[in-house]
Amino acid sequence: MAEYVNYLRVFGAPGAARALFGAIQDDTAGLGSVDLNRITPMPVWMREEPLSAGTVRRQGGENCWLDWRQANWGTRWNTLKAQASAAAYDGGDTILFYTQDAGVPVLMQHASRLCPDAALLYAWASRDVGMDCGAARYRDGEILAQICPRPASRQAYELSFDILREPPEAFGLRYDPDAGTYVYEAEQKQKKENGEYGNHFGQDHIGV
Repeated sequence: MAEYVNYLRVFGAPGAARALFGAIQDDTAGLGSVDLNRITPMPVWMREEPLSAGTVRRQGGENCWLDWRQANWGTRWNTLKAQASAAAYDGGDTILFYTQDAGVPVLMQHASRLCPDAALLYAWASRDVGMDCGAARYRDGEILAQICPRPASRQAYELSFDILREPPEAFGLRYDPDAGTYVYEAEQKQKKENGEYGNHFGQDHIGV
Protein backbone atom coordinates (compact mmCIF):
# COMPACT_ATOMS: atom_id res chain seq x y z
CA MET A 1 0.00 0.00 0.00
CA ALA A 2 1.62 3.20 -1.17
CA GLU A 3 2.00 6.28 0.97
CA TYR A 4 0.87 9.58 -0.55
CA VAL A 5 2.41 13.00 0.03
CA ASN A 6 -0.14 15.82 0.10
CA TYR A 7 0.19 19.60 0.20
CA LEU A 8 -2.63 22.04 0.91
CA ARG A 9 -2.12 25.77 0.42
CA VAL A 10 -4.59 28.55 1.20
CA PHE A 11 -4.80 31.79 -0.77
CA GLY A 12 -6.90 34.35 1.08
CA ALA A 13 -7.10 37.08 3.66
CA PRO A 14 -4.67 37.08 6.60
CA GLY A 15 -5.76 34.45 9.07
CA ALA A 16 -7.70 32.37 6.52
CA ALA A 17 -5.10 29.61 6.40
CA ARG A 18 -4.77 29.32 10.15
CA ALA A 19 -8.56 29.27 10.58
CA LEU A 20 -8.96 26.43 8.07
CA PHE A 21 -6.01 24.47 9.41
CA GLY A 22 -7.45 24.75 12.91
CA ALA A 23 -10.81 23.48 11.69
CA ILE A 24 -9.35 20.34 10.11
CA GLN A 25 -6.48 19.51 12.47
CA ASP A 26 -5.99 16.24 14.29
CA ASP A 27 -6.50 17.37 17.88
CA THR A 28 -4.01 14.80 19.16
CA ALA A 29 -1.27 16.38 17.04
CA GLY A 30 -2.14 20.04 16.60
CA LEU A 31 -2.00 22.68 13.90
CA GLY A 32 -0.51 21.49 10.61
CA SER A 33 -1.99 18.00 10.85
CA VAL A 34 -5.21 16.84 9.16
CA ASP A 35 -8.03 14.67 10.48
CA LEU A 36 -10.23 13.59 7.57
CA ASN A 37 -13.05 13.00 10.03
CA ARG A 38 -13.12 16.76 10.69
CA ILE A 39 -13.93 17.42 7.03
CA THR A 40 -16.54 14.71 6.36
CA PRO A 41 -17.41 13.12 9.71
CA MET A 42 -18.07 9.42 9.87
CA PRO A 43 -21.51 8.67 11.42
CA VAL A 44 -21.21 8.36 15.19
CA TRP A 45 -22.91 4.96 15.21
CA MET A 46 -20.28 3.53 12.86
CA ARG A 47 -17.44 2.34 15.05
CA GLU A 48 -13.94 1.62 13.79
CA GLU A 49 -13.44 -2.01 14.73
CA PRO A 50 -12.23 -5.25 13.11
CA LEU A 51 -14.72 -6.40 10.49
CA SER A 52 -15.64 -9.98 9.68
CA ALA A 53 -17.18 -11.19 6.43
CA GLY A 54 -20.30 -12.02 8.42
CA THR A 55 -20.57 -8.47 9.77
CA VAL A 56 -20.26 -7.01 6.29
CA ARG A 57 -22.93 -9.37 4.93
CA ARG A 58 -25.24 -8.68 7.83
CA GLN A 59 -24.91 -4.88 7.88
CA GLY A 60 -24.11 -4.23 4.24
CA GLY A 61 -20.71 -2.96 3.15
CA GLU A 62 -21.88 0.64 2.90
CA ASN A 63 -22.77 0.51 6.61
CA CYS A 64 -19.28 -0.61 7.66
CA TRP A 65 -16.53 1.91 8.28
CA LEU A 66 -14.09 0.63 5.66
CA ASP A 67 -16.51 0.91 2.75
CA TRP A 68 -18.04 4.12 4.10
CA ARG A 69 -14.64 5.78 4.19
CA GLN A 70 -13.77 4.56 0.71
CA ALA A 71 -17.02 6.00 -0.63
CA ASN A 72 -16.88 9.29 1.27
CA TRP A 73 -13.18 9.99 1.77
CA GLY A 74 -11.67 8.25 -1.24
CA THR A 75 -9.44 6.19 1.08
CA ARG A 76 -10.11 3.66 3.82
CA TRP A 77 -7.64 5.20 6.25
CA ASN A 78 -7.28 8.49 8.07
CA THR A 79 -4.08 10.48 7.64
CA LEU A 80 -0.69 9.05 8.56
CA LYS A 81 2.07 10.62 10.68
CA ALA A 82 -0.06 13.44 12.10
CA GLN A 83 2.65 14.37 14.61
CA ALA A 84 5.20 14.75 11.81
CA SER A 85 2.83 17.02 9.88
CA ALA A 86 2.31 19.22 12.93
CA ALA A 87 6.05 19.37 13.59
CA ALA A 88 6.71 20.39 9.98
CA TYR A 89 4.17 23.25 10.01
CA ASP A 90 5.86 26.65 10.07
CA GLY A 91 2.77 28.75 10.74
CA GLY A 92 2.35 29.75 7.09
CA ASP A 93 -0.25 29.13 4.40
CA THR A 94 0.77 25.55 3.49
CA ILE A 95 0.57 22.22 5.28
CA LEU A 96 2.05 18.83 4.44
CA PHE A 97 0.18 15.64 5.30
CA TYR A 98 0.28 11.95 4.43
CA THR A 99 -2.39 9.50 3.32
CA GLN A 100 -2.42 5.82 2.43
CA ASP A 101 -3.48 4.29 -0.89
CA ALA A 102 -4.88 7.51 -2.39
CA GLY A 103 -4.96 11.26 -2.49
CA VAL A 104 -8.10 12.96 -1.19
CA PRO A 105 -9.14 15.58 -3.77
CA VAL A 106 -12.87 15.21 -3.08
CA LEU A 107 -12.33 15.87 0.63
CA MET A 108 -10.20 18.92 -0.13
CA GLN A 109 -12.99 20.19 -2.38
CA HIS A 110 -15.33 19.80 0.60
CA ALA A 111 -12.80 21.53 2.87
CA SER A 112 -12.87 24.58 0.61
CA ARG A 113 -16.44 25.22 1.77
CA LEU A 114 -15.07 25.90 5.25
CA CYS A 115 -13.34 29.06 3.97
CA PRO A 116 -15.51 30.25 1.04
CA ASP A 117 -13.63 33.52 0.55
CA ALA A 118 -10.28 31.79 0.02
CA ALA A 119 -8.91 29.56 -2.74
CA LEU A 120 -7.27 26.23 -1.96
CA LEU A 121 -4.47 24.62 -3.94
CA TYR A 122 -4.14 20.91 -3.28
CA ALA A 123 -1.49 18.58 -4.71
CA TRP A 124 -0.93 14.88 -4.12
CA ALA A 125 1.50 12.20 -5.28
CA SER A 126 2.06 8.53 -4.56
CA ARG A 127 5.52 7.43 -3.48
CA ASP A 128 5.10 4.93 -6.31
CA VAL A 129 6.50 7.76 -8.39
CA GLY A 130 4.73 8.75 -11.59
CA MET A 131 1.80 6.39 -11.07
CA ASP A 132 -0.79 8.60 -9.36
CA CYS A 133 -0.53 12.33 -8.81
CA GLY A 134 -2.49 15.47 -9.42
CA ALA A 135 -3.25 19.03 -8.43
CA ALA A 136 -6.43 21.04 -8.13
CA ARG A 137 -7.61 24.50 -7.15
CA TYR A 138 -10.90 24.98 -5.30
CA ARG A 139 -13.07 27.81 -4.04
CA ASP A 140 -16.20 27.36 -1.94
CA GLY A 141 -16.77 23.79 -3.12
CA GLU A 142 -16.11 24.48 -6.79
CA ILE A 143 -13.25 23.06 -8.87
CA LEU A 144 -11.48 26.00 -10.53
CA ALA A 145 -8.80 23.90 -12.23
CA GLN A 146 -7.54 20.33 -12.04
CA ILE A 147 -4.82 18.20 -13.56
CA CYS A 148 -4.45 14.41 -13.26
CA PRO A 149 -1.67 13.28 -15.62
CA ARG A 150 -1.69 9.89 -17.29
CA PRO A 151 0.31 7.39 -15.20
CA ALA A 152 3.97 6.98 -16.25
CA SER A 153 3.78 9.99 -18.59
CA ARG A 154 6.47 12.66 -18.53
CA GLN A 155 3.99 15.09 -16.98
CA ALA A 156 3.10 12.60 -14.23
CA TYR A 157 6.73 11.95 -13.36
CA GLU A 158 7.65 15.64 -13.30
CA LEU A 159 4.66 16.57 -11.16
CA SER A 160 5.56 13.72 -8.80
CA PHE A 161 9.16 14.91 -8.54
CA ASP A 162 7.90 18.39 -7.69
CA ILE A 163 5.46 17.20 -5.01
CA LEU A 164 7.78 14.59 -3.50
CA ARG A 165 10.64 17.11 -3.70
CA GLU A 166 13.06 14.55 -5.03
CA PRO A 167 15.00 14.53 -8.33
CA PRO A 168 14.63 11.71 -10.89
CA GLU A 169 17.98 10.28 -9.81
CA ALA A 170 16.61 9.60 -6.32
CA PHE A 171 14.31 7.01 -7.89
CA GLY A 172 16.84 5.63 -10.36
CA LEU A 173 15.08 7.39 -13.25
CA ARG A 174 16.29 9.43 -16.18
CA TYR A 175 14.51 11.09 -19.08
CA ASP A 176 14.56 9.10 -22.33
CA PRO A 177 13.84 11.32 -25.37
CA ASP A 178 12.98 8.27 -27.49
CA ALA A 179 10.35 7.10 -25.01
CA GLY A 180 9.14 10.63 -24.31
CA THR A 181 9.08 9.90 -20.58
CA TYR A 182 11.28 8.78 -17.70
CA VAL A 183 12.71 5.27 -17.54
CA TYR A 184 14.44 3.26 -14.84
CA GLU A 185 18.14 3.20 -15.59
CA ALA A 186 18.61 -0.33 -14.22
CA GLU A 187 15.86 -1.71 -16.48
CA GLN A 188 17.22 0.12 -19.49
CA LYS A 189 20.72 -1.18 -18.79
CA GLN A 190 19.40 -4.74 -18.50
CA LYS A 191 17.54 -4.43 -21.80
CA LYS A 192 20.67 -3.19 -23.51
CA GLU A 193 22.65 -6.08 -22.09
CA ASN A 194 19.97 -8.48 -23.34
CA GLY A 195 20.11 -6.96 -26.82
CA GLU A 196 16.60 -5.50 -26.66
CA TYR A 197 17.75 -2.13 -27.98
CA GLY A 198 19.08 -1.44 -31.46
CA ASN A 199 19.41 -3.76 -34.46
CA HIS A 200 22.42 -5.73 -33.28
CA PHE A 201 20.70 -9.08 -33.52
CA GLY A 202 19.62 -8.52 -37.10
CA GLN A 203 22.93 -7.05 -38.20
CA ASP A 204 25.11 -9.67 -36.58
CA HIS A 205 23.06 -12.76 -37.24
CA ILE A 206 21.02 -12.37 -40.39
CA GLY A 207 23.09 -9.91 -42.36
CA VAL A 208 20.58 -7.06 -42.48
